[in-house]
Amino acid sequence: MTDSLGGWKQQRYIPESRRPPGRAAPEPIYSSLLESWYRQGRTVPGRPDPEWNALTSRDLWPKG
Repeated sequence: MTDSLGGWKQQRYIPESRRPPGRAAPEPIYSSLLESWYRQGRTVPGRPDPEWNALTSRDLWPKG
């Protein structure tokens, strides 16, 4: 047997067919829908939800 110089080496090149797909730009109709919801104060994906933040920031049990 030959002497080992270490473990497996990390593969530096990943073929294009094995890479995850890039994120495409959002469609214009989707962007306008999100903007409309945001102006109405509704929950919008990718933005903080003020109502959820208020609910989760409260104490679980009343102090007394």
